[in-house]
Amino acid sequence: MKKYLGLVAALLLPFSGFAGHHEESEPAIQYVLTQGIKADNAPASASAAAKFLQSGVLGKRGVGMGLYGLNASSGNGATMAIDYYYPNGASLPPADVQTVSPPHVAFFDEMRELGNETVYSTIMSTVVEVAPQSTIGVNKVFYLYYLTVTDPAGYVAEWKKLMKAMTKEGMAPTSYGLREIVAGGENGETHMIWMGYPSMQVLMELYHESNNSDLAADFRTKAASMRTLSRTAIASQLALDTAQMFD
Repeated sequence: MKKYLGLVAALLLPFSGFAGHHEESEPAIQYVLTQGIKADNAPASASAAAKFLQSGVLGKRGVGMGLYGLNASSGNGATMAIDYYYPNGASLPPADVQTVSPPHVAFFDEMRELGNETVYSTIMSTVVEVAPQSTIGVNKVFYLYYLTVTDPAGYVAEWKKLMKAMTKEGMAPTSYGLREIVAGGENGETHMIWMGYPSMQVLMELYHESNNSDLAADFRTKAASMRTLSRTAIASQLALDTAQMFD
């Protein structure tokens, strides 16, 4: 109980990751389902999410869940997002889970009673994920890049080189990943990049340093023919339960 109350208490603070493995190893998260929510009552929405997590219905399948506030976003009107983290295909939800699972039904009913509206839903597959154990509970602010990629293999190869070089120069975030959009992307988007930081201040400092670097300029030149950046967003982690996915 204290665990989930602590997660909800994060909403009382100003809007400000995951655990450890290296990109060459099998990622703990294979699939991510993101639901963008238009919500006017963030504390009540977080409380509803905490009750859902307490039910243990996700943990039984080894599924994690995160609740995020969207500090900066565009277009679709979402103010919050819920991520469901699946370790493999077997953990994906049954087709009728939203109607036959009492905890799911109760959660969605409560969200509707709060007047929350789901404005988008996207399922993604992990391509790259670098998220050391030390970033759990530390990286709570995430910069998100949504892309339309015409040469996935070429783009991923160049992006990996960029992140390796930026890590060497101390300009990379301490956690980051690249996901392929399987279904539900907007405006023809095919991929999403996430980068994790401990605070907005660190995000902005590294953003300016890396964006103005020769490394970034060279990468933009190489990637220009392979991808189009369609939108960006900044999200703050309000609640997270990883269902021991990384233990």
